[in-house]
Amino acid sequence: MKKRYLILLALSSLLVSVLLWGCGSGPGSPGSYGCEDVGLICDVTLTPTYQDEPTYSVDVVQQICDPGPPPEYEYFADHSATAAISLRLLNPDTTRLLEPVYIEKYTIEFRRATDSIGSPPIQSDTRYRTITLTPPTGTTINTFDTTVVLVDLPRKSQYLSDVLSGRYTYGLAYINNYTASYIFEGQSMGKAIKIFGQANFQIGSFDYCD
Repeated sequence: MKKRYLILLALSSLLVSVLLWGCGSGPGSPGSYGCEDVGLICDVTLTPTYQDEPTYSVDVVQQICDPGPPPEYEYFADHSATAAISLRLLNPDTTRLLEPVYIEKYTIEFRRATDSIGSPPIQSDTRYRTITLTPPTGTTINTFDTTVVLVDLPRKSQYLSDVLSGRYTYGLAYINNYTASYIFEGQSMGKAIKIFGQANFQIGSFDYCD
């Protein structure tokens, strides 16, 4: 059973890699709003992670790794992402004193991939969190890594319930592909700031037993 899931995981990961390549921007940032008004260029790169390891495979079924007794269950929690938010000066020669960017919340919207049009919708997610980003000087780039949610446990549970309802389509091991589009919102110097990023991922039943 474990070998079969590992094979599915490898094949599905290869598929996602192809999709990421064809997407152009991949897991990078489509842009920002308001950053240039305060003299900055803002960017974010998102990397999905699970158990502190990078992986685009979101698991929705908790397996029994060892029947025991007592039984040993597969690790099962929110699937996260590392957001690497970077700032650089629009004009490296500026003498203007820039203020920090204060991110106050982020929103995730989920979009079905073209090969998963019949998959279940995943409800959007908004999280309120303060992240302070300090502007760089000269030609340097300031990058801030922070952990954000990708797909939380309630949305995992809802996805599994939806695919088991018979109303939606899916591949082997309940797998479908999605893009998570992030909007980080805040302000700097009284100006509204939005930084946009995205991450492609697959969701279904994957083996995360050690």
